[in-house]
Amino acid sequence: MSVSKGAGGGIRAQAEVYAHKLFAPTRHAGAIRRTAILERIFSDDCSRTVLLQGPAGHGKSTALQQLKSEFEARGFLTGWLSFDEADNDARRFSIHMHALVAALLGGAAGEAASGDDENSELGRRRRSDWMIDCLFRLGKPVAIFFDEFQTLRDKSILSFFRGLLERVPANVRIFIGSRSVPEVGLARLVISNQALILRADDLRFSPAEVEQFFAASHDLAVSREELAAIYSRTEGWPAALQLFRLTLVSPQVRKSLGDLDSYRPRELAEYLVENVLSLQPPRVQEFLLRTSLLNRLSAPLCDLVTGWTDSQEMLQQLERSGLFLRALDSDLHWFKYHALFSSFLAEQQRAQSAEAALEVHRRAADWHLAHGLYEEAVHHFVACRDFVCATDTMNIWASRLSAGGHLITIEHWYDQLPFEEVAKRPDLAIKVAYALVFLRRHQKLRPMLQLLQRIAGSGELEKTTNPDVVLSMAAVSADKVPDAFNIIERVRIEGWEPSGFAAFELGAGANLVGYRDLAMGEVERARQHFALARAYSDRGDASFSGGYTVGLTGVTLMMQGQLDAALENFRQGMAEQRMHLDGSFASAALVSCYIWALYEANELDLVEALFAQYREVIADAVLLDFLAVAYLPMARTHDARGRPAKAMEVLDEAESIGHANGWERLVRLVQWERVRRWLVSGAVDRAQALAAHIPPAVEPFSESWRLFSEDLEGESFGHIRLAIHTMDTDTAAGILGREMAQQRERVNRQIKLHLFDALLQEKKGAHNAAHRSLRKALQLAQPGQFIRSFIDEGEGILHLLREEYQTIMEGTSGREAQFGADRTFVEQILQASGTDLSRAPVMAVQPLEALTDREKEILVFLANGVSNKEMAGRIFVSENTVKFHLKNIYSKLAVANRLQAISAARQLGIVH
Repeated sequence: MSVSKGAGGGIRAQAEVYAHKLFAPTRHAGAIRRTAILERIFSDDCSRTVLLQGPAGHGKSTALQQLKSEFEARGFLTGWLSFDEADNDARRFSIHMHALVAALLGGAAGEAASGDDENSELGRRRRSDWMIDCLFRLGKPVAIFFDEFQTLRDKSILSFFRGLLERVPANVRIFIGSRSVPEVGLARLVISNQALILRADDLRFSPAEVEQFFAASHDLAVSREELAAIYSRTEGWPAALQLFRLTLVSPQVRKSLGDLDSYRPRELAEYLVENVLSLQPPRVQEFLLRTSLLNRLSAPLCDLVTGWTDSQEMLQQLERSGLFLRALDSDLHWFKYHALFSSFLAEQQRAQSAEAALEVHRRAADWHLAHGLYEEAVHHFVACRDFVCATDTMNIWASRLSAGGHLITIEHWYDQLPFEEVAKRPDLAIKVAYALVFLRRHQKLRPMLQLLQRIAGSGELEKTTNPDVVLSMAAVSADKVPDAFNIIERVRIEGWEPSGFAAFELGAGANLVGYRDLAMGEVERARQHFALARAYSDRGDASFSGGYTVGLTGVTLMMQGQLDAALENFRQGMAEQRMHLDGSFASAALVSCYIWALYEANELDLVEALFAQYREVIADAVLLDFLAVAYLPMARTHDARGRPAKAMEVLDEAESIGHANGWERLVRLVQWERVRRWLVSGAVDRAQALAAHIPPAVEPFSESWRLFSEDLEGESFGHIRLAIHTMDTDTAAGILGREMAQQRERVNRQIKLHLFDALLQEKKGAHNAAHRSLRKALQLAQPGQFIRSFIDEGEGILHLLREEYQTIMEGTSGREAQFGADRTFVEQILQASGTDLSRAPVMAVQPLEALTDREKEILVFLANGVSNKEMAGRIFVSENTVKFHLKNIYSKLAVANRLQAISAARQLGIVH
């Protein structure tokens, strides 16, 4: 595998903050003070969140700006963030939210997020908590303003805001400007007086404000009749009022006031924009039309697209004159037109001269590319139909996007490019394929994989990279795991010193090799490969592959029985990568594994919190095993808390995802989980009926392979459990024996297998053997504090645990060492199961009546694990007679079960 920088290979996945998004609109001296809105908001102390919702041009941004100024005058710290379509990429959203908080904290957001005193907690909490904590610690009143909120559609981002708005600190108020009501739970907050919504009717100018608005134009005399007509036509729509003010110098517009009754809002705006444009000098008209095609304007860029040298003066003149242009920074370097105004102007420019419009896009694309502004460069290259340059630019930019987990952004721009152009650049095809693989865009991915399969080994990528890594990842995504393992064997992972995208790619490859090692039970080799993956990810600044590395490293520790170390690994990983706020694909794999570890440790509150926060991104973008170890623990958490309907809802969703992605293994895994639920609830017949309809794997893996999700649940566990509960002891013993022999290096799996053996031995009447297996499970589980593995097997294991605990409690000081179980750990498990330890019976030391010789003989049989049937045969009596003797023994010793009877017999010296 040849590794080099490739196109853009040396670019690091740095955090790009667009400073203009954090800059509020400049307040104009002639702007009308929205007194009614301000008074309403300042008189409402209860509403921590205020939404200003209305169509374009209703003055939302202006009202937010005035609120910001008022709050600053009252001593509030304020922050501003404007959103755009690109912020639906959760990674980019996270970067700008961090920048916003950093501005409020005086540049210390990173320290607040990852300080030593916080690391142990950050990974444990919902990411919205981090922002809430930062705001609360400021100790000052804070007002935060979010504009253009309607552009946000990503579910995980909206979920973040839902969590934030539910728990806004008392010192904070949040203001949102949006064309629509966002799905962030505002309805419930409004009902509880925690939120206020101001709609279009509230944002419109009143007749008095309209009169004041036109009175501010001293050179424009407007009669009361004209004011009435204008108000009637615009219904107080602020943007239309401004357009009227700019056009009333025209006699034609004044005459037309009576003829505008039939105009709908957009038609009215079009009419007025045309008149605004026609009233400007030719030079200003040309400038407006040409620059309307730009997303952002700066003097050098405008000079380039117009051929002028005085664009800075023109921009400042237009802003002062109120021509729908606002500055994006205090240095007056960047500007932006109002979207309503620029869209109409751009349409006119294209209508007047399509050739001129293409030339503007061409010049703008070249300028942005030269300045390293790849997003704008790709946009303008696509707009001027120069797909060659667009694809070349995308190839440079995609290196950084892939490493940083900006998968949605890659997909968005790939959709704008002709496939044949991408196909000419195999290294870009690989970068795009990564995004499509992890987004599970199977239909889009198919032609890309055909392309990469054709060029694999063809030599077309000698100086860049190798498609085998992404092809193997695609095979994993399709759950063709043996194919994936065969492909990755062709790639040399070790011995490179890569940078940029090549480092990201090798990190992903090392993760896959480690995943294969885990499946084969080679735990130490897996650990070494994950360490290598982490080194590669660090070299490439690749948070995306790094998230998988942290997740798999934690799984490796769990397999070794080190649950406590796995939890610390996850906490540290989340703190280091500051994923407490980032709901992107980079964090999804890590969080999935973290949920599993938290569940095993019985940290159910944190399981619920993390799953609620990351549910959408886990559902949309992680690989099969990662999804399983998030969804099944969540379903079991619902069951543990008495919410079986919620558990079924989670399982149904997981099964639906399995069907949608062609993941038959996930569907089977969920079905075996349903079987487990019926068995532990005692509904054996229903469990049998369901299990009978679960098809076996079409292409079974090697018998020695176990993918890590199967250490939680799977076909082998399902068959063993079902055989035990249906008294098919031979089948259960056979599968158990094979599993025990094959999985000696996987401690967490061994815990489950010993628990199954304990249940099996109890079913066979071998009571002592059952407790020996239980103790082995306890010995393996205790160092890492695995708790839920015991509880998940239901009353059978809990009954044995209660007996074990009673024996420990009645023993001598050395009893715990003899029985191999730590009293505190057993107490933890029983308390987690809901057992009331205060009501445990106390054993009598002396029998209430003397024992007969036959009864003593039976106690010896009990201590040696002899079943009732075997006893009857040895002493030549019926089983009913044995049961009669046992009943008498229990009564004389004041015990309730076999284990207590054996313990009492030992204390009395009857057995040793």
